Parts: sequence; structure tokens; C-alpha cells
Amino acid sequence: MLYFVPTPIGNLKDITLRALELFETRSVFFCEDTRNFKKLLNVYKISLKWKEISPFHAYSSSNMAAKIAHRGLKEDVVVVSEAWTPGLSDPGKEIIKWAYEYKTPFEILPGANALIPAVVAACFDTSKFVFKGFLPSKKGLTKKINEIVTSPIPVFVYESVHRVSSTLRKIKKAWFNRKVFLARELTKKFEQKECGQIDMILDKIDNGAIPQMWEFVLGFEWM
Repeated sequence: MLYFVPTPIGNLKDITLRALELFETRSVFFCEDTRNFKKLLNVYKISLKWKEISPFHAYSSSNMAAKIAHRGLKEDVVVVSEAWTPGLSDPGKEIIKWAYEYKTPFEILPGANALIPAVVAACFDTSKFVFKGFLPSKKGLTKKINEIVTSPIPVFVYESVHRVSSTLRKIKKAWFNRKVFLARELTKKFEQKECGQIDMILDKIDNGAIPQMWEFVLGFEWM
């Protein structure tokens, strides 16, 4: 059996009892950052003894994902992300694809992710929305921006600190003049949520009212 287990995106208390039970009772783990996962286990006083903790991240091969999925046919394997739900805009999705190929049983545990809190907190109607993950850095970016600008329902994306300002400027240049929702450091001490016209959001970035630190969730009002 494969288990895909969310880990906290900031506040370490955002972990489920079911996740902790799996961490305590299972011995085979694949995670983006083995050091941070071990720290999480230490916080909850879960022994590392007899646990096999190996890396699986964006640079891992599809062949490795296949091996992990196949291993789940023989024993319990737990997959965790750095900080959110594995498989959601995340390399864990490759393991899920192979799980279908091998008919490996798997479970997705509910838990922490940045998308849903951002959707709920946005200042416009989000009864319907589309999520596009991380926008491409170059190839395909113009197409994605056009999809945001012309979308008949709200669009949400993840964006890195290094690109949030330039991405918003490119979207504005494409004649987007509606509301933008921005969330930064969700669940953390300095969590920040801003919602307003795109010019207002850009002004706050320019004057430092929105520090360019950590990753962002951006939401764009529909046409």
C-alpha cells in the first residue's frame, strides 16, 4: 500500500492524528527533504530507529517513481512532501501515475495545503475556480497568462518569491484589470493576505508592504 501524507506548510500543529500514526507505525518513507522530515518526526518524539527514509523530489527520475509504486505492492510505503500535500503540483504525482500502471493500492490522506485556505480567503466568488499550479518560467508562460486573463472563472496559481512581481506585471500588461488575491506565509506567524485591484497589489509590493519572502498563492478574479 502507498500512503500520500500531507505535512504542515508552516504551523507544525497542522498535522493529523492519522498522519502521526502512520509515521509511528510504518518504516519505509520517501520525502523531498530527508533532513526536514526527520526534524518533524523528532518534534513529535517519533523514533527514527528501524526507519528507512529516502529522498524523492523534482529531480528524481520517472524510473525511481515506478520503483516506489511497485514497492507498494509488497509493503507499506509512505510518501511525504516538503510542506503540503504530495501530488498537488508536486513530484509525488508521478508515483500516483505509476500506481495506476501497476495497480498498486494507495490512499491520499487529507491535510495541509496552501491552495484551499487561499481560495476560501479570496475577496471574490470562488464557488468555481481552476488551479494551474506553478506557472512556467519561460516556455508556455504567455499562453498561461492569456488563460488567466480570459478565464470565465477565478484562477489560482502558486508563485515563487523571485517571480511574483514580474508575473503580476506581465499579467497586468496583458490587460488584466480585475481583483487579485495574494497570500504569503499561510499558517505562519507573519501570514499575510491581500486582496484588491492589481495596481494596488503591485504598489504594496513596490513599497515593501508585501515583503518578497517565501512562496505565494495568487488568485485572479474572473471576467
